[in-house]
Amino acid sequence: MKRPGLLPSLVAVNLLALLALVFLYPQWMISPGPLVKAHAPLADDCFACHQSWRGASSQRCMDCHRPADIGLRSTLGQPLAQTVGGKAKVGFHQQLVEDQCMACHTDHQGSRLSQLSSRSFSHELLQPATREQCAHCHSAPRDDLHRQMDAPCQQCHDAKAWKPAQFDHERHFVLDRDHQAPCSTCHLAKDFKRTTCYGCHEHTPQNIRREHEEEGIRQFERCVECHRDPREEPRKPGKGHGRKRDKDDD
Repeated sequence: MKRPGLLPSLVAVNLLALLALVFLYPQWMISPGPLVKAHAPLADDCFACHQSWRGASSQRCMDCHRPADIGLRSTLGQPLAQTVGGKAKVGFHQQLVEDQCMACHTDHQGSRLSQLSSRSFSHELLQPATREQCAHCHSAPRDDLHRQMDAPCQQCHDAKAWKPAQFDHERHFVLDRDHQAPCSTCHLAKDFKRTTCYGCHEHTPQNIRREHEEEGIRQFERCVECHRDPREEPRKPGKGHGRKRDKDDD
């Protein structure tokens, strides 16, 4: 009978040696990169943050970083500055749906290739009521359109991305040269889902009702259903656009 070859034994010994090194010196064998500066003292203690075979543990993060103190106190209990660059800090960690630190954080500064798989912050991690408080974390846009607005961001934007905005004004009413008015002229009480034309046009609900009924039109609660484009003739509900007005009509 032939004796077992020497090669399988050497392979087995090497595999056992590698396995032992992984457990004894994981920071040398499998670390994806150096730790961030604040956690550098833990470089030789992987199990301060990791569980065997399970990866990093949020519970071990919270052993040092208590969610109620994040942004308010250091891990040593010392008060932290409440402003950054003159702006008040926002403690949104206290408003998370669940304590899942690795959903946003990675403490290893690995290569760019390894960082491509890191997850960015998702607003879905926040409590629903907190998601609506955009101004607590974000500065308001100062362009001409947003400067005159004082309404909830959610009327046009969602938490998934700032662009594209969900609202296209041209689909509902064309702002031609005669309708470049402040938003509050047509949208009262900061409600951009409702409109009124009575702020400028010399109409009253009674006169409008009488004139429309004379034309056999009885459904006219929302002007923009028929008068979507000031450059065109009014259209009937459910119909296409009317003809465009000539310059002589202006």
